Amino acid sequence: MKDFLVESMTTNLKQIPAQIDAHLPQLVKETPWTRSIAAGSLLAGAVLLLTGRRKAALAAAVTGAAVAALERPELVKEIWENMPKYLRSGHDFLLRAEDVVDDLKTKGEKLRAILSRA
Repeated sequence: MKDFLVESMTTNLKQIPAQIDAHLPQLVKETPWTRSIAAGSLLAGAVLLLTGRRKAALAAAVTGAAVAALERPELVKEIWENMPKYLRSGHDFLLRAEDVVDDLKTKGEKLRAILSRA
C-alpha cells in the first residue's frame, strides 16, 4: 500500500507542471521573469518611499534597476553615457523652479504690503 501511495504521488507531481502550464495565459508565458522582478522591485521601492522607509526604498529600487540592467545592458550603457546630459537638464530645471519660487515670493511680499496699507 505504501509503495502505491509513493508511486501515485510521484506520478501526480510529474503532471503538475504540465497542468499549470496548460492553464497559464499566454501573456504570463511570454513575460520575462527579469522584467517582472524589476517592476516589482521598483514598485516596492515606490511604496516604501511613500511610507517613509527611505533606506529600504533605495535598496529595492537599486535591486530593480540591477535586474533591469541584466535584461537590457545596452540601454544601461546608453543611459550611463548620457548621464551628464540628464544631470544638466535636471539642474537647469531646478534653477528655473527656484526662479519661479523667488518670483512668487517677491510678488507675495508686494501683495502683502499693498493689502496691509489698505
